[in-house]
Amino acid sequence: SSGINAEWPLRPGGASYVGTGSWGDRVGSQMEKCLAEAGFEVTVWDPKKNEYTLLQQPLHLVPDASGFPQWMKDRKAELDAADAFVICSAEYNAAMPPALTNMIDHYPPTSYRHRPVGLLTYSVSNFGGVRIQPTLKAFVTELGMLPIPTIGNVAKVAEKFDADGTVKDDSVLKYFRRQAEELKWYAEALKTYKATHPLPGQK
Repeated sequence: SSGINAEWPLRPGGASYVGTGSWGDRVGSQMEKCLAEAGFEVTVWDPKKNEYTLLQQPLHLVPDASGFPQWMKDRKAELDAADAFVICSAEYNAAMPPALTNMIDHYPPTSYRHRPVGLLTYSVSNFGGVRIQPTLKAFVTELGMLPIPTIGNVAKVAEKFDADGTVKDDSVLKYFRRQAEELKWYAEALKTYKATHPLPGQK
């Protein structure tokens, strides 16, 4: 184990896997395995299991956060402790799933900042979610995350996975493993550097 923690607010949909839990769960489960193989301790966020209400005010902008449920505060602590993130997302009408952005926006940018993030999209079409990748990249960058160069997409996802989640296309796993290893490289590099070089403004 590398001692690095990975969060992915979403197993596409959080397992979601934002989505109904079918294709998203299959894509996300395989990515989860590849992250574990790379040495990550993986925590999966699923907005269907922790039901986030429609965002009114994020946690950090509420004067008295005592009304927030404890599980939401626990989740913030998980974010703060993570060394890296992976966001696995479906594409809905050429846009990011609302459940994904709603979940992420409950927490402050400081809970995401200065850590690498791997982006993985999928769809049943020929595009594999590429139409949302520029928006998704801008979204995570605004939160202070650092997208790694390898951005994954799974096109025609129904042809790449069996009903039980078994991958039918070896090139998918090869790419997932490459992304996981690259994320590990960035996570270890940043964690090591931050250990001896405080962030600006924290000296």
